[in-house]
Amino acid sequence: MKVRSLVNLLRVRQWIKNSFLVFPLIFSGHFLEVKLWDYCLWGIASFCLISSGMYIINDILDLKEDRLLPEKSRRPLAAGEITVAAAGIISAIVLASGIFLSWMLSWEFFVLALAYILLHILYNLRTKHVVIVDALTLAFGFQLRIWAGSAAVHILPSLWLQMCVLVLALFLGFTKRRYEISLLKVEAANHRGVLSHYTSYLLDQMILICATLSIVFYGLYTISTELVQRIGGYEMFYSTVFVIYGIFRYLYLVHVRRRGGDPGEVLLSDPPLMINVLLWVIFVMSIILFSKM
Repeated sequence: MKVRSLVNLLRVRQWIKNSFLVFPLIFSGHFLEVKLWDYCLWGIASFCLISSGMYIINDILDLKEDRLLPEKSRRPLAAGEITVAAAGIISAIVLASGIFLSWMLSWEFFVLALAYILLHILYNLRTKHVVIVDALTLAFGFQLRIWAGSAAVHILPSLWLQMCVLVLALFLGFTKRRYEISLLKVEAANHRGVLSHYTSYLLDQMILICATLSIVFYGLYTISTELVQRIGGYEMFYSTVFVIYGIFRYLYLVHVRRRGGDPGEVLLSDPPLMINVLLWVIFVMSIILFSKM
């Protein structure tokens, strides 16, 4: 088995989604506490292993459908680089490792890790076939990441932050469906049955709503009493410009560059988007850091 095939099977690029576990720590203002970073990174490692295990199971279940999509047909299982039996064993190993790490971290984190696994199972068995609920299920997976990140460092997450993440995740989910319909056209339903219930117009409307809410909710969060009192001012509001650019850039990539199949891969393959996210992180952490001086 080639190392490259194993890396692709584990979908290492998609581990970037687990960076959402860091958000509660950063926005709480406690990111200078080294011990909390130990817990947070432990939690991220756990979710990376668990998510990889669930991705492999998903690839096994969707093997026939993935061979119809140009991008997914190059995945190790669909391309025949790794056998189903070998993939099953790898999945069991990484899942068990991830669950063990979650148990060692805290019982709250362990429960949320199990909830994440159950959510993936529910998605594969049922909700991915139900229009709109399929995107809501994926979005709730990001919500669980926020809760898990909070449980890892024992910090209550902001309700505004949770709403921002929820609508952003819905935005990413609907753009992914839009990309699949645009790419596959009449063959879309053969790849994913639920796509027969979507239209490009409907998805564009939902994407527009989620994009708007993402910007509005984030903007309101930056001027919320909770955050203003913590940093002693309204400086965080100016970070909204990075969110606006990020949303617009992503829409450009979906509609003009015909990308959007996987948010993680889109981010890692588009330098302007990566730089924007990096600048946003630096700006936010700098504002919080200077507020403590």
